Amino acid sequence: MKFRGCSGLIATFAFALLFSTLSTNVTMANGFYQGKTIKMIVRSAPGGGYDFYARIIARHLSKHLAGNPKVIVMNMPGAGGVVAANYMMSRAKQDGTEIAILSREAQIAQRSGDAGVKYDLRKLNPLGSAASATFLVAMAKDHPVKTYKQLKESKTTVLFAASGPGAGSYTYPALLRQDGFPVKIISGFQGGASRFLAIERGNVHATANSYESTAKAIKELGLVPVLWVGAKRKELAGVAHISEQLSSKGKQFAALMAAPLAAGRPFYTTPNVPADRLKSLRAAFKATLMDTALLSEAKRSKRNVQWTSAEEVDRVNREVLGASDDVIAMYKAAQKRPKLNYKKLPNVAGPITKIKKKGKRITVGGKTFKISGKRTKIMVAGKKAKRKAFKVGMECKVMFQKGKKEAAMVDCK
Repeated sequence: MKFRGCSGLIATFAFALLFSTLSTNVTMANGFYQGKTIKMIVRSAPGGGYDFYARIIARHLSKHLAGNPKVIVMNMPGAGGVVAANYMMSRAKQDGTEIAILSREAQIAQRSGDAGVKYDLRKLNPLGSAASATFLVAMAKDHPVKTYKQLKESKTTVLFAASGPGAGSYTYPALLRQDGFPVKIISGFQGGASRFLAIERGNVHATANSYESTAKAIKELGLVPVLWVGAKRKELAGVAHISEQLSSKGKQFAALMAAPLAAGRPFYTTPNVPADRLKSLRAAFKATLMDTALLSEAKRSKRNVQWTSAEEVDRVNREVLGASDDVIAMYKAAQKRPKLNYKKLPNVAGPITKIKKKGKRITVGGKTFKISGKRTKIMVAGKKAKRKAFKVGMECKVMFQKGKKEAAMVDCK
């Protein structure tokens, strides 16, 4: 009896030990991400293509990572995606809990030394891309220009809505402008939706954007695609390729711009992520893009999903970062903003009656203006100043471009 009692005790102890071992193994299998939250950074405002891919992946990524971490999405627009890339480089946690979808042109902005670029894509860790991309130029339905050839031969200036240098919405019309097309860029828009709205209102005539983000506007607003570059799409049959109307130098520039489209929705995590954790993230990213639930959701949204490996994203980055100085000089020339003649701009004058967001919004003469830290020239008492210098009651003259809410210049006494 004592022996059997001892056996029962041993059996109980053995079961407890087995349960403890299994529990430990489960914890080890769940690993680092158990109980963690992954932050998904989006380089643009809500509602566009980048935002769509970030959110659809955020909804399905957790089940493909051991430990099933929570995934939250945060939009971080600014400077054509530079703000988000700089954040990932220097401020984000470097432990694999922060992921970002960055601009497809981030490597071009880095190679050309665009203002504000502090990131290095050779140090950020790519996870892969969620889709190949096609870029196009689309015109307002009631604009007389209906073809690429007509755009080149237009006798009147065509106004393009864009975000800012470094973004495709700016770079493609800049290429056309440099190559002799009658194009003027109106920058400062955040997200494709705001640009489409400006076209619908008649404030601008066209924009450059990804096909995936423009397809709905083509259908609902009647936008007319006149040229494309990147991945070929059956929906654009009969529309001219960008190279058809470009000079030889323009074609070289277009080839540089086309390279990143192979990895048109690139995702990255930060530097210094442990190798095993990075491997898990890349495997989970791939599995997520092959998840039948995600694919069904993307199909219903009429979005293209195509996994591209981290190695391919890295290859494209290094190819662009190794571009010749001549091609980069062409790119830089295309990025230059035309100088504004402030004296000829429409304006309002009066006291500042309201200040919001630490000077990012001011109200003068009953109108509220956005104040950019880079694009808006601010003068106070005849000297250059920053937004923090604004005071309620200060007498100011605000100059702005027609159809834009962002001030070009604010001159205060």
